[in-house]
Amino acid sequence: MTGRTKSLLTATMLGCALLLSSCGGGDADDPAPPTGAATQAPEPSGATCDQAADTVKNHLNSPDVTSVTVVGQCTLVVVETTLGDDDTTAARQLCERAGEVAYTGDINAISVKSRSDAEISNGITGMKCLP
Repeated sequence: MTGRTKSLLTATMLGCALLLSSCGGGDADDPAPPTGAATQAPEPSGATCDQAADTVKNHLNSPDVTSVTVVGQCTLVVVETTLGDDDTTAARQLCERAGEVAYTGDINAISVKSRSDAEISNGITGMKCLP
């Protein structure tokens, strides 16, 4: 290693150390959480996500729908279909209909997939679905 490379490496490591040491934050008067205390919000239960998927599937009640799952920490409804990649109008209708019941709890997005697994429509809370 050359002297210049060593200096650059040392400067980079020092910068990273300073950055990491500033991440502690908090006020000295703030008590530390008790040992073993949860530091993150609890994840949604699988049963809740499954119930949401069942609700959407029952609401769609379409022979084009092969499965409905909720993924991404219970934030995304995925509707799998027998539709072709070019059936965007039908996919958009399914997406809009799913949106009538899907946006509950943490669910904030819908994806409708073709039989080839291509996304052919999607939507987010408060917006119309896109083809």
